[in-house]
Amino acid sequence: MTDRMFRLDGKVAVVTGASQGIGAAIARAFAEAGADLLLVARRHDALTEFADELRVGTGQRVVTVMTDVMAEDAPAQIAERAQASWSGIDVLVNNAYSSGGVVCPVLDLDDEVWDEVLAANVVAPFRLCRELVPLMAGRSGCSVINVVSGSGFLPSQGIGAYGVSKAALWMLTRQLAVELAPKVRVNALCPGIVSPDGEPAHQAHIDLLPHVPMGRLGRPEEMAGAAVYLASSAASYTTGEVVFVNGGRPW
Repeated sequence: MTDRMFRLDGKVAVVTGASQGIGAAIARAFAEAGADLLLVARRHDALTEFADELRVGTGQRVVTVMTDVMAEDAPAQIAERAQASWSGIDVLVNNAYSSGGVVCPVLDLDDEVWDEVLAANVVAPFRLCRELVPLMAGRSGCSVINVVSGSGFLPSQGIGAYGVSKAALWMLTRQLAVELAPKVRVNALCPGIVSPDGEPAHQAHIDLLPHVPMGRLGRPEEMAGAAVYLASSAASYTTGEVVFVNGGRPW
């Protein structure tokens, strides 16, 4: 019975930012748990190669949409592909994001950085929810998972716009959880510092390690178990919550 609670057999999951990192790890875990997938990313070659790998390795149905989630037509494009491939969807993972690409004091940020970060991290998830949640109508056990950040709970030096946007995404999560209950559960996943192999990739990672009780960085696949939980019937009474997977870091 416990094993069945974490299965995703018969479910269809949309995962954005799915060609690499945490998005790819979540997609792989979902497929291994029995879900079919609609993967969204910008990089055609990486997305196609990963989708082929999942089809062969898991036997699940995997379709792709190459688009930028910030594009005006992205939500409709994703919805149309989901409807053409299945009768609806069960899970939406808003994982794609923008950091803004700038590290500086918040008052030194240009408007363009704010526009991009808020568009990618708040507006795009909202627009995807608005377009895709109706495709969950008539289905049971549906779930939205928004990938937030510790920077949305406590300030992080130099990446203020990113932190503000992730704080807004957390509040959007809570708002949607109230408004969509009991039909659709909406939760957040908050990863810690992650690198492909769990090893520090640059000096900033090394500087942060003393604040991580586990004494190391996380790996993408270590984030995926929490996503499977939130998507599965094991979390059937969990909504409006955030699951931290960060090695014990205070936030």
